Amino acid sequence: MLELSRIASHLLWLGPFMADIGAQTPFFYIFRERELIYDLFEAATGMRMMHNYFRIGGVAADLPYGWIDKCLDFCDYFLTGVAEYQKLITRNPIFLERVEGVGIIGGEEAINWGLSGPMLRASGIQWDLRKVDHYECYDEFDWEVQWQKEGDSLARYLVRIGEMTESIKIIQQALEGIPGGPYENLEVRRFARAKDSKWNDFEYRFIS
Repeated sequence: MLELSRIASHLLWLGPFMADIGAQTPFFYIFRERELIYDLFEAATGMRMMHNYFRIGGVAADLPYGWIDKCLDFCDYFLTGVAEYQKLITRNPIFLERVEGVGIIGGEEAINWGLSGPMLRASGIQWDLRKVDHYECYDEFDWEVQWQKEGDSLARYLVRIGEMTESIKIIQQALEGIPGGPYENLEVRRFARAKDSKWNDFEYRFIS
C-alpha cells in the first residue's frame, strides 16, 4: 500500500508537470495508470483515497480473494507503462530542451531550504528515510535509492521515474513473501500502563 501510494503520488506530479511544459498526450497515459492504482485501493479498502487502512498491530481488513494476483498483474503492466513514458518523454528532444538545466537547486541549497524526497535526492543528496532509518520492513527487500546530481527539472523527473520502477520491485517482493495468518494483532494494542485521566486534559494534549 505504501509503495502503491508512492507511485500514485509521483503520477499525480508527473501528469500536470508534463501539461505545464506543453505535453498533453502523456498526461492522459499517466492518469490512466493512476486510476488502476485507485482501483486496487478500492478493492482492498472500499475507498479510492484516504482509505485509512493501517491499524496498530495490522490492517483494517484482510485482502480480498484475487487481490494479490490483480496487483501483480498491475506491476507487470506498469513496467511497460514506464517504458512507454521513457519513449514518449525521456528521449523526446523537445522535452529535454525545456527541462534540462532549468530550476537548478544545489545540494547545500536543498538542505538549507529543508527539501526532502525526490527534490532532495535530485540535488545529489542520497538520503532516503527508508534506507537511513531502516523504516518498516524495507531492509528485507532488494532496492536502490534513486538520485541525481544535476539538481535541475530533468533530474527531479528522472528520480521520480526511477523511484516508480523501484517501487514496483518492492511491491513484487512484498507480495511474493506476504505471510499468512491473522491480519491484525490485538495484543499490541494494549497499553503497558493503566489509563490516566490526565490524558484527556486540554493542557496535557495541546500544551505539554
